[in-house]
Amino acid sequence: MKKGKVLITEPVHELLPKGLVELGFEVVHLPEITRAEALEVIQDFEGLIINSKVVANRELLLKATQLKFVARCGSGKEVIDFKYCVENEIIPITSPEGNRQAVAEHALGMLLSLLNNIHKASREVAAKKWLREKNRGFELYAKTIGIIGFGNTGEAFAEVLRGFNPTILAYDKYRKKFGNNYIVESNLNEIFEHADVLSLHLPLSEETKYFANQNFFLQFKKPIWFVNTSRGNCVNTKDLLNSIQEEKILGAALDVLENEKLETYTDAENEIFKQLLETGKVLITPHIAGWTHESKRKIAEVLLQKISECYR
Repeated sequence: MKKGKVLITEPVHELLPKGLVELGFEVVHLPEITRAEALEVIQDFEGLIINSKVVANRELLLKATQLKFVARCGSGKEVIDFKYCVENEIIPITSPEGNRQAVAEHALGMLLSLLNNIHKASREVAAKKWLREKNRGFELYAKTIGIIGFGNTGEAFAEVLRGFNPTILAYDKYRKKFGNNYIVESNLNEIFEHADVLSLHLPLSEETKYFANQNFFLQFKKPIWFVNTSRGNCVNTKDLLNSIQEEKILGAALDVLENEKLETYTDAENEIFKQLLETGKVLITPHIAGWTHESKRKIAEVLLQKISECYR
């Protein structure tokens, strides 16, 4: 059956546009399109596939008079106005199943690098410094790992940790009865009391903005290693820096930042960023935790399946 037009605003795996055509859609793939340009043409489309560049907020959705679905490549609901979609019979779709493994493996890799000073030692060797004792690390084996947010990525992170025989304390405000023989369903106080490592796996919302702030870090009974592969605005960066300087945090692995457009930084933001790096205890990657060759294909497969189900 011939369906309407679908606008894809991001680079995607070739499987996605090909599969949409096979489902009967006319596909317009414009990976270089700007938000302003999308606003000019969105009224012609039945479907919209985005990532983070073209935000499907109320302004855009009001113009999308034919829209039946809006889909995000990856996890996170902050780029889609879910409330407007539900009220106006537009189906919102995300695909966290597609990059959950990629995020989990990246979080593990960053954590191992932190514990063993891998990133720091590599830079030192490049500078002809061979410092063994100063880079003596810590084993992950049998540590207590706190996971806050136990959706797709939090659960996948717990799975990749199993070989290290950790105690995994997991908390999710909206999911219950998920504990099993290797995951202890916990509350925040139990995580504050026992965690050696804390990994955030939260969506960004008004409720979770600056979830990890000065007061949050002060609750931990012992210094922790901190990992954030969720959203930058879930963490107050200045408070994170203060907690590192006060030795409440032994090291931080960040795949996301409050402001990921480094070229737009104010003097104050530049100073915080500079001090973070100067601690020698922070590892930062450019929001690539879910960004693998495999996840690109899996996201396409997940979206095709979910879009297909919308038309059954």
